[in-house]
Amino acid sequence: MREEDLILLECLEDVYQTFENALKKAYQVRSIHVQKFEQLLVEIRSERRIFEDISIPARLIVEQLLESQFKVGQVALEAERLKQSFASVAYVKVEEFGTIYLKLGELEISWRDGNYSYYFYPDKVELRATDEKSAIKLLFSISFNRQTLERFPEILTSPNVIYVHPQLEKWIRKV
Repeated sequence: MREEDLILLECLEDVYQTFENALKKAYQVRSIHVQKFEQLLVEIRSERRIFEDISIPARLIVEQLLESQFKVGQVALEAERLKQSFASVAYVKVEEFGTIYLKLGELEISWRDGNYSYYFYPDKVELRATDEKSAIKLLFSISFNRQTLERFPEILTSPNVIYVHPQLEKWIRKV
């Protein structure tokens, strides 16, 4: 784990502890805000799981999705018979056991990190089930950028990464 990851995890832990203490006080009050505090704790746990519970390739995908969400990019999706044209990312969250949930427009899809292999291209990623019976394609309006890729050199040796486009590989290797 990188030093910057440890700093972010420490910050998340601080925020979590603060909200947990506040929630104990808030339980004394009957208010809808108590449920909102509970929801915030769930969201903080999801953020922690990004660093702790999913593989490096899945984390790169999650960070690309978050970048699309916060930089007003869009993502399209193809999975089996489902097709979602380019839409805004409503949310990305990581639940227990490395299950990643993605909501694009009105469509929500999920996958379990450990059950998929990854194929990386400049503006898309393909996730194929290890049994090869299903696949998910995510197409990005904001392509992977060099700065982001350089932070994830481990994807070149990750056992669940099957393919990395040559241009992305050059950027990861800092060539």
